[in-house]
Amino acid sequence: MSVRNSLSVLGRRLAALVVLTLPVALTAGLGVGAGYAASRLIRIPRVNELANYRPDIVTEIRGADGSTVARFAIERRDLIDRPQIPDVMVKSLLATEDARFYEHGGIDIVRIGGAALRDLASRSLAQGASTITQQLARSVFLTPQKSFARKLNEVFLTVEIEKRYSKDQILTMYLNQIYFGHGNYGVEAASKWYFGHTAKELNLEEAALLAGIIQRPEYYSPVRNPEGTTQRRNFVLRRMAEERYIEPALAQQAMGRPLVLSKNARESVVGPYFCEEVRQYLEKAYGEKGLYRQGLRVDSTMDPRIQLVVEKQLRWGLRRADRRGGYRRPRNLVKEGIDPETYRDPSWDGTEDPDVKTAVVMGVTKAGLDLRIGNERLTLPPVSYRWTRSDEPGRGFARGDVVLVETATSEEGKTETFISQDPNVEGAAVVIENGTGAVRAIVGGYDFERSKFNRAVQALRQVGSAFKPFVYLTAVEAGFTPADTVLDSPISITIDPRQPAWQPQNYYRKYNGIVTYQYALEQSINVPAVRVDLLVSTRKVIDTARRLGIKQRMLAYPSLALGSFEVTPLEMTAAYSVFANQGLYFTPRLVERVRDAEGRLLEENPADPHDATTPGAAYVMLGMLKGVTERGTAATAKKLDMQLAGKTGTTNDHTDAWFVGTSPRYTIGVWVGHESKKTLGSKATGAEVALPIWMRIVKGLKDEGLVKPSDDYDVPPGIVFVPIDLMTGYRATPGCAKVVLTAFVNGTQPTEFCGDHPHAVSNLPHYLQKAAYTPKRGESSAAEFQVDDPKPAAPAVEPPPVPTPRG
Repeated sequence: MSVRNSLSVLGRRLAALVVLTLPVALTAGLGVGAGYAASRLIRIPRVNELANYRPDIVTEIRGADGSTVARFAIERRDLIDRPQIPDVMVKSLLATEDARFYEHGGIDIVRIGGAALRDLASRSLAQGASTITQQLARSVFLTPQKSFARKLNEVFLTVEIEKRYSKDQILTMYLNQIYFGHGNYGVEAASKWYFGHTAKELNLEEAALLAGIIQRPEYYSPVRNPEGTTQRRNFVLRRMAEERYIEPALAQQAMGRPLVLSKNARESVVGPYFCEEVRQYLEKAYGEKGLYRQGLRVDSTMDPRIQLVVEKQLRWGLRRADRRGGYRRPRNLVKEGIDPETYRDPSWDGTEDPDVKTAVVMGVTKAGLDLRIGNERLTLPPVSYRWTRSDEPGRGFARGDVVLVETATSEEGKTETFISQDPNVEGAAVVIENGTGAVRAIVGGYDFERSKFNRAVQALRQVGSAFKPFVYLTAVEAGFTPADTVLDSPISITIDPRQPAWQPQNYYRKYNGIVTYQYALEQSINVPAVRVDLLVSTRKVIDTARRLGIKQRMLAYPSLALGSFEVTPLEMTAAYSVFANQGLYFTPRLVERVRDAEGRLLEENPADPHDATTPGAAYVMLGMLKGVTERGTAATAKKLDMQLAGKTGTTNDHTDAWFVGTSPRYTIGVWVGHESKKTLGSKATGAEVALPIWMRIVKGLKDEGLVKPSDDYDVPPGIVFVPIDLMTGYRATPGCAKVVLTAFVNGTQPTEFCGDHPHAVSNLPHYLQKAAYTPKRGESSAAEFQVDDPKPAAPAVEPPPVPTPRG
């Protein structure tokens, strides 16, 4: 540094000294009156307001287990008292920021003069001279703008603060106020975020790190600049030794230890889709100020254990479903001019999904792909990427490709590692506790950072055959039973004579003739569902859906029986819980209660049940859905060896795949599809795409001890169990081939035993069975129907507009 620059530095220090000593000189030389006049002239704030000053406090969302799952604030802050601040934090702070804190009166004249002399000697601005009290005054009352007036204000404020508050009070206010980077204000919030524990639990090197951050929080971020932060921490430790707060040997030991940060230092949120729904609710109910500044304490219904299981298994299922569409060429580093040897992927900092890792292809040989994941090297054999149809050397992969490596457990329990890819397919999953309506998990997509659009609560999608239980429930309420029969044969329905007639088709384009309601639902046969809908009235089916919580717009067309309208996964999941709840519908809840920062109760949301159907009808319907998971389209769920019930759903062209089902404790809904009406691929049914995800979720809950094989549904009074022949509906005899024990409301069970004639009829082609079918009262077995063009059935509430997905 030149002599001229050195003199300039000294001049600035001397000028600062004059400014800082001027108020003291005025007061001493001219008396209290002059000091008072000066105070009035520059209009300093009333320092006594500091006693009641409450900085912005973070809003915390807690899970059902009491753990914090998310925090929302403009300033992330938790206020603490002096006893909660450990001495090691105080000593680290004083050694770095203000060693004479307990000796001066707020303005450290000795430090100012010493700093000026040291700057001149070193020809640099070596250190600042602001005391902790000055920094507090500046942080609370003043703006960052540098000016002569602001400096005068700062001095007067500092003197007033020192007069009114004890040193420990000033220290506590400072450590609650000061910024520590990454949105953390105050030592408590910083300690929790960086280290995962309270300030009271800070050890020596942690306290030194926090004290070192204060000078330049963004630069000394241990997340972004670990090397610079380590050097700064070690400087603090040396200063502590110089001030004799710790022994030099202890400082040396601490300097040799690595930085150890909590996972919280990655801005992680448990269940981001769930927490965003809660955030939006809180902002609507309490306003932006209440949400971000007043420190609400929110008890949510989320069970973090369930949430993590659902997130993991939905992501697995979406990658699996996406592979149906083939392999897409990945990003290539070489083409971008990046050296694969030196490339560092952002996911390698520890934030990566443990089941899916980003890798760089370093080479392609006959032995397979030579991959690098961070500093680790591995080779995957061709069998690990055979699905990509690129298992020959040099075909499909190249040096520099950035690929995903997935590790998963097969149905046989074997761990497999293979090439995967981020899916274009999307999905959603919901878990609701049957007996309370508490939403225990919501996942609205593959990756919240990729798309914040919550498909679980915002996406309106056709539900397909998953709607059929509403049709059969309406029939059960009308007095029909699982043993009743319906004619599965071609049907043509004319609504508008000017338009072609609608001819519903079965999935396999074949017909079965006379079938029981039970069999028709188990095998998800379309034509019987439409005929039953016409029998009981489409409008009554709509009324049933309304009682079960479906609020979306529904039109009374016969195609409604096949799920032609749109609904959200949350609505469908809540509706299915009625079958496990003996007819009770619980309004889904995400928030249990809300308190303010002082613990005062602001809001409480207890369970809110109402009768959606009778206990008997609900249980009969539950029994029919159990048949789906035991013998029907979801029979693979039987391997879970649990009491389960549910229904698959598939829409035209395989654009949407559903499975919604219950266990005695939880109802779980899974939807898979694209953002637009695009096929998932050939044979991408609910059973093939959504059911495997659902089963893995149930298995995950089973592994966590949250569901057990011994769990069973409660049986309401008035239910009897009778063995029937599945194909004919007659009471079973030893000669029946398919005997199922079926639930009936007492008095509705079949009394006539099965004989040879019904079996002989059921073996005939469908067109020959028609003559043997006896229509029910009000039913027609005709192949052609004329129905009136219905007016829209009024929704329970005005339906929301279809939202535009957010990228």
